[in-house]
Amino acid sequence: MRCKEMGGNAFNFRVFNRLTHEERQRKMNILDRLEKKFGRYTIPNLMQYLCVIFGIGFIIQIIAPEFYFYYLDLDPEAILHGHIWRILSFLFYFPGGSGFSGLFWAIIAIMVYFNIGRTLEFLWGSFRYNFFIVLGILLYNVVGILIYLVTGISLQLNPTYMGFSIFLAYALTLPDTMFYIYFLFPIKAKYLAGIETALYVFFFLTSQSMGERVSILLSFANVAIFFFLQNQGRNKNIFHINRYR
Repeated sequence: MRCKEMGGNAFNFRVFNRLTHEERQRKMNILDRLEKKFGRYTIPNLMQYLCVIFGIGFIIQIIAPEFYFYYLDLDPEAILHGHIWRILSFLFYFPGGSGFSGLFWAIIAIMVYFNIGRTLEFLWGSFRYNFFIVLGILLYNVVGILIYLVTGISLQLNPTYMGFSIFLAYALTLPDTMFYIYFLFPIKAKYLAGIETALYVFFFLTSQSMGERVSILLSFANVAIFFFLQNQGRNKNIFHINRYR
């Protein structure tokens, strides 16, 4: 697979460079403008750092799960009382089973997330992938704090669903990519995402946990907001793989 534009930018820069300043401004969407202003703060290869965080989170869940819930999870009440680190430390969560099988599947899952995230960063560009992740973190924090301020309830928001939002964005970007369930059963990303989406909608409708229901909504909102901003003023999904061949 060859990428015609470095970083998977949304339009042809050879044409873009010949436009007047006014024409350039009209063609730039919100993310283009944000990248122009804040692009220097981008963290390259962000997914490798997230995978390290996931790995540490898995170890914490195995050794001392109570440590996460006492000191690291996204607790709006605790944040407003000085536990500022929880704004980011809630990411140190990666559920998994115990024993060798739990470790094996955790490693496989983290490797899958690493490849998905690295591919998205390659196609979208580092800034847009950074923006997508930061958007998810902000949604969790802002919505959690707002709910606490309005209702007085400090919801435990589940960061697992942020992982689903990454996969859903990948499936929208590369819908025909083939995955192998248990290394045996092939299924395209778009169908796997459809199954997961239906499953999470079922969880949303049946869960007794308000925190889980809000987390599911935020995972969908993260993807919807990002693609809305990126596709602003354009008539098709600019992230489809055919644009990069």
